[in-house]
Amino acid sequence: MNRCLQDLVFLLLGLILLALVGCRPTSPPVSYYSLAGVEHPAQASGKQSRLAVQVGPVTLPDVLKKSQIVFSSIGGSFQLSDQHRWSGELDRDIARAIGEQLAARLGTEQIAMYPAGQHLELTHQVVLDVVIMEGVLGKEATLVARWSVVDPKSKTARITRRSTVSEPPTDSNHGAWVAAQRRNIAKLSEEIAAAIHTAR
Repeated sequence: MNRCLQDLVFLLLGLILLALVGCRPTSPPVSYYSLAGVEHPAQASGKQSRLAVQVGPVTLPDVLKKSQIVFSSIGGSFQLSDQHRWSGELDRDIARAIGEQLAARLGTEQIAMYPAGQHLELTHQVVLDVVIMEGVLGKEATLVARWSVVDPKSKTARITRRSTVSEPPTDSNHGAWVAAQRRNIAKLSEEIAAAIHTAR
């Protein structure tokens, strides 16, 4: 094989490799979401209260312990999105979101996430069991939780309830669905704050 033909073969092989690399499918980018830090209720009026609240533990169904966001599907099955994920552990994210809500609604900055809070003289503990957190893009976001307001000293539940809240997303994208779940967290937190006022 003469030198010119050899150079031509190498050139063709290089072009083929470049074409193959260019045709390789690229993975879509992954988007990360959080339930905390967006829906801000009106601050409680008056001076800071002496309430000190620990939020957690928060328990989740096994399907929600993954990083992927979970949606409902026909026939009681679920769809997990690989491109849309929670930015951290969902149980801690829910606890943090509720803690922010309670701080504003109760007029206190003495909020601790379980198991922290030993530095506070706790007056209440909020324990949550998330039963359902699902929905359909563009149609519905649903949150169902059993929760208790517990006396930190006696470890007995003062109030135990089950709450079901639902919000329609404003759009059919994942961000709108997460925003609807934030509004659900706000509604749930409002119920919990009212129960804490009752259980004083």
